[in-house]
Amino acid sequence: MCMRPVDVHAEAASVLVSQTPAIETSSLKRSRNALSHIWTRVGLHPATVFVLFSLAFGFLVSFVTPPLRGPDEISHFLRIYAYARGELLPAAEVDGRKGIFVERELYHQLSFFRHAGEWFATGRERGVRYGQIMALYRNFSVTLDDELDRPSVFAPFAGTEGYTPVVYAPYIAGATIGRLLRLDLPEMLLLMRLLGLAAFTAVAAYAIAVTPIMKWPFVLIALLPVSLYNRSVLSADGAALSAALAITAVCLRQAWDLGAGRAWERSLWMTLCTLSKQPQIVFMILELTVSRLKELPRRWTSAAMVVLPGLILSPLWVIAVSADIAAWRLQGEAFHPPEHFDPLWKLGYMWDHPFHFPLAAWNALSGWGDRLLVPVQRLQLDGATRARVAVMTGLAALGYVVLVYLIFFLTYTPLDVDHVRGVQGRYFVIALPLAAICVAAVINRELPEGMPAVIAIAGSVIAGITTVEALRQAHWH
Repeated sequence: MCMRPVDVHAEAASVLVSQTPAIETSSLKRSRNALSHIWTRVGLHPATVFVLFSLAFGFLVSFVTPPLRGPDEISHFLRIYAYARGELLPAAEVDGRKGIFVERELYHQLSFFRHAGEWFATGRERGVRYGQIMALYRNFSVTLDDELDRPSVFAPFAGTEGYTPVVYAPYIAGATIGRLLRLDLPEMLLLMRLLGLAAFTAVAAYAIAVTPIMKWPFVLIALLPVSLYNRSVLSADGAALSAALAITAVCLRQAWDLGAGRAWERSLWMTLCTLSKQPQIVFMILELTVSRLKELPRRWTSAAMVVLPGLILSPLWVIAVSADIAAWRLQGEAFHPPEHFDPLWKLGYMWDHPFHFPLAAWNALSGWGDRLLVPVQRLQLDGATRARVAVMTGLAALGYVVLVYLIFFLTYTPLDVDHVRGVQGRYFVIALPLAAICVAAVINRELPEGMPAVIAIAGSVIAGITTVEALRQAHWH
């Protein structure tokens, strides 16, 4: 019997309709499997996620931040420029302030952007934006004045002389290349920023890849707005956080697996960490996390290899540069006896008045409240190791905070002020990895699978977008 064409089409349509749910189900399963595969790949590579976000958002931050508008960026530029010229120690001092003699043209360019920043700060409400300022700079030329007979002009470091070449290494390379290529100041500055962004992103990514635990909390901490911003402009804080993450990661890896660590690797990162900023000398406590305390006498040679370089070099550097923390700024506001900024004299005063510093630190701390990032993650360590990690990271975090306040009290706080002056919240980002590990070790609970990655990625995207947009709105819109 022969079937009519219309019947053939009707039967085919009926078969197709009957198979549609199965086709849709199969397609949906494939889509879900693909998404699951992508998510698994992302979840297994938090370091890759960090690199992508850090470079993408950091690149935008470097571009959208006007020249020399980062915190103390002019002072950092001058110190870097001195290093690029081979001046390891401060080569000049005028009226008790250390600095550098720079070319007259460069001095006027720096002065232009210093005055531009002041003009912008006072004229924002009147509609002053950096588009206008950069248009003025394009027509800027050095004025021939009474400095014509002087080929160079003194520029003070204003407190950055205490920073070692370690924190400025990629910037020094950028300044050297910029001088060789005779780049204009904004172009040289951008090159220095981008090299610093790439270098410190690489170090932080190494730390995230190496640490056996807390990978996503490390990603989120390293992509906080203040972390991203400091890594994208001329600053000592980008290097300080990256080195802190690295030494924390390698010590955690050793505590996790006693056969995974190498003493020379911990020694390298510990030295770089302690030379980044003086308060980071307390990170040496982390060496006590890598094995049981009763084994310390047996491995004293490796422990000494880790801690001695930084323990020796950090104080020697401070002595060599005779660094100050720009206490002259306070003298400009009101006269204070010079001994109020002498650390040795202040230590003697603290011996006679033991409650002065604790009260001043408490008054300062009460002003910025609770900023602790609380992670939740099971550390998968035995009880004794987890307790040791919790105690040592907690002591290191607390020691870092106390040492920051102590340094500013000794060198920057007059005795007639009831709180420690000069301390900024951004300094304590360095302690967040330690605090995060300590809290996680104490709580030792696991979030649902994939939740840490979701929180870290979402938080990083929000932080990156809001940072870039805030800078754009503030300076250019």
